[in-house]
Amino acid sequence: MKIHFVTSEALPFSKTGGLADVIFGLSSALCKKEISSIVVSPLYSDIDFSSFEKVCSLPITMNWRQLVADIYRTNINGVDYFFIGNDYYFKREKIYGYDDEIERFAFFNLSYIEMIKRLNIRPDIVSVHDWETAMIPLLLKHNNLNFKTILTIHNPAFQGSSHSGALYDYFNLPYEYFENGTCRFHDYFSCLKTGIVTCDVLTTVSKTHAKELLNDLVSFNGLGHIIKLRKKNFVGITNGLDYEEFNPASDEYIEYPYDLTTVFPEKQMNQDFLLDSIRFKKDGAVFGIISRLTEQKGLDILPLVIDKIIKENAKLIVLGSGQPQYERIIEGLSKKYPKNIFYYCGYSNSFAHKIYASCDFLLMPSRYEPCGLSQLVAKRYGTIPIVSNVGGLVDTVVPYRKEKAINKADGIVFDISKEEEFVKAIDLAFIVYNDKSTLKKLIKNAMNYKSSWNDTVVSYITLYKKILGIN
Repeated sequence: MKIHFVTSEALPFSKTGGLADVIFGLSSALCKKEISSIVVSPLYSDIDFSSFEKVCSLPITMNWRQLVADIYRTNINGVDYFFIGNDYYFKREKIYGYDDEIERFAFFNLSYIEMIKRLNIRPDIVSVHDWETAMIPLLLKHNNLNFKTILTIHNPAFQGSSHSGALYDYFNLPYEYFENGTCRFHDYFSCLKTGIVTCDVLTTVSKTHAKELLNDLVSFNGLGHIIKLRKKNFVGITNGLDYEEFNPASDEYIEYPYDLTTVFPEKQMNQDFLLDSIRFKKDGAVFGIISRLTEQKGLDILPLVIDKIIKENAKLIVLGSGQPQYERIIEGLSKKYPKNIFYYCGYSNSFAHKIYASCDFLLMPSRYEPCGLSQLVAKRYGTIPIVSNVGGLVDTVVPYRKEKAINKADGIVFDISKEEEFVKAIDLAFIVYNDKSTLKKLIKNAMNYKSSWNDTVVSYITLYKKILGIN
């Protein structure tokens, strides 16, 4: 069985969000199960390709444009990575955020099709991800390349929308695909919608998010109505976690590594070290946020709980960047309460690991969250996640309630539709923090939670066999 993952980003070479983690974790886990995986991704400007093998240069025709795709290859943990290079499209400061996004990824899609035609790397299944590669199932069919395809929706907010002329101008596809509705969504052309109706199987990254999409709760512009057409071939599979990267017992970024048997002294020691490094006093609970600062992440309701955090002399450490208005909110709070709120604008992998290992609680008040990885990482490090009741957060956090036995509870879950519930969740966090026996039980439950890709990969292998008709 040979699986191609065609993706706009993939660790360890490029990342803006959880997609990159998923590609790396799933392809590596498949390799351990002796299933051949190839990852195909753009060659971005910050990727050091000096040690890569130059495979070839392929001519690419995009309407009137005569272009060249430079193909490179390397191997990581048994997985072959192929990179498609073109300085005009990919040698830029950022991965995303340009006015010609459709054209850039159309070139990437067309280049992959040309690779399949010319190189001896034909797959059994082509796995594409989000709008950036969602046109590939149709392009394969149009070019009489009859490989099975899976489209995974990681974030339905981004749909790759454009005018109908983009079909021919960028993808070399006839207008009839717009006229017959294959590519038309409302009155415009949508890459994501096209992928949904042309792939063999549609997936998303948690069971609850699959239900949300089908019920059109978070699927944007009525996309859920399109997804319902594929209901029989739509499945939610919760993401796994890379246990090698996120392992408190061997984490090179934290001062005092620990496991389940040593968590209580060492975790506190890590917290003391982190607070010293940012010149905060060691008193009160410590909350963390590691997130893109966007509307999706629910940061607009963060000011509702700041007074409680300050009153309890707790600390809040925020790592992230994103929409300017949310950066300004966090920066303003850190300046107003410099002894309680610390803000690192941007991203630092080492600092993120320190936050996971040091905080008592991790805040994730997301408006929607297809899966989420931060809550899984937090639990791996014995940090209690406080999450909204959406998507993969519901699937992966067992809620603690005062009136019930703890059993397997490992986090706090609140109803995002009621803002006052977020305040109550913070109140409950302080109750837990002050009840050390309850806190320790939640920490143990969190660290015992199974979420590795080695567990999750079984669901994907079952799906692949079903698609290929293998018993």
